[in-house]
Amino acid sequence: MKRFSIILLIFLLYSINTKAQIVDESINGIQIGALGIWWNNETGLNKNWAFRTEFGYEAPLFIQVKTITNGSIVSFEESQAPLLYQYPLFLPVGSLGVRWYYNSRKRQGNSKNTFHNSGDFASGAFRYYPRFLAYSPKDVDINADGGLFLTLAWGMRRNINYRWNFEFKTGLGLDIFNFFSDGSNFEYNAKGSDNYLFNFTLRIGYKYGMIK
Repeated sequence: MKRFSIILLIFLLYSINTKAQIVDESINGIQIGALGIWWNNETGLNKNWAFRTEFGYEAPLFIQVKTITNGSIVSFEESQAPLLYQYPLFLPVGSLGVRWYYNSRKRQGNSKNTFHNSGDFASGAFRYYPRFLAYSPKDVDINADGGLFLTLAWGMRRNINYRWNFEFKTGLGLDIFNFFSDGSNFEYNAKGSDNYLFNFTLRIGYKYGMIK
């Protein structure tokens, strides 16, 4: 958890160094993927950094790893790292974070377009999954956990044309609520367990708004 926080803090502090703007001042878009749909906004902070707000409905992969059993520590293999959900589980999501488009200047130098924040990026974000409106195509009794996750990810966005783009992203998140509790105050957490989120998405996006 400390590593996650330190890396995210470095991202934020580094963004203070401002020069010529490369990322867009503000763009709005809608994205759709195999396991979700999202609305998002990216607001430029400086030349390579953007603040991203996102709301959507998606099916991430939740993983619960038990670390303590009857007072003794067990290994990853011994716990068998049971999956919290072994079927698609769709949940609402709200996300706030930053993106660092680290190769924007290099792409410009190679005469590649960077409009609408086209490039490779590293990101840090807080993703909140509320415990309502859960849905699964499987005929099972859903008891959705939800949670607040601190996530770090890497990805890339490329333009298809002025309006359309595609985006790939992969990352890992840690459940903050569970990390700072002993399990007794959160009915969805087992004491001595850590909840993780594996976030892998491939999206097609549409940028809407005035053509500049």
